[in-house]
Amino acid sequence: MGVSRMVGDKTSDLLVKAGYVPLPAWLGLSTLAGFLAVGYDPIASHVSVMTLEDTFSHSLANVAALAAGISIFVFGAAVWKLSGRVFSAGAVCWMMFGVAMITNGIWPMGSPMHGFYIIGIFNILAPALSLLDLKSNELRQRLHGITAFVSLAGMTYLWLALTGFEPEGYSGLFQRIFGSINFLWPLVFAVQYRRSNT
Repeated sequence: MGVSRMVGDKTSDLLVKAGYVPLPAWLGLSTLAGFLAVGYDPIASHVSVMTLEDTFSHSLANVAALAAGISIFVFGAAVWKLSGRVFSAGAVCWMMFGVAMITNGIWPMGSPMHGFYIIGIFNILAPALSLLDLKSNELRQRLHGITAFVSLAGMTYLWLALTGFEPEGYSGLFQRIFGSINFLWPLVFAVQYRRSNT
């Protein structure tokens, strides 16, 4: 029996598709913005640095954050619905991360509202807690490996940043690598959900 037949419906199917959006939207648009930004080094600088200048690259970086944030928030709703629980901790973590990304697209770097007071840090817990909340054993089995990988990568990135061990001059590259890994989980979730229903 397919996963959607057990715990989902057409609404769930539609919400899960939001998982396809964050990785290509954020990485693609922010990379393009970086190429277009004058005097910007995407290897050395975070995407948010582009929000300090009132340019087309700034606008494109904002669109990247907004697209990723909205889709992550919607994806969180999908996880909640598929959990079948009154409260889904994993879904709430995704939604908080979505809110943080949305605020990245509204307020420039330097404002405490940019990232909404660092609330996006909860994204590290989102994959593992989502896996625990899922009602479908089949889907949990399919997502076990990617969940371990993404969770460990998230903790590694946080550890490197907090200890200062992140190589100097490569913060932009590390953000893109580890950010892409984090956004990979919703994408793999959406793919495995579809495969479970075919």
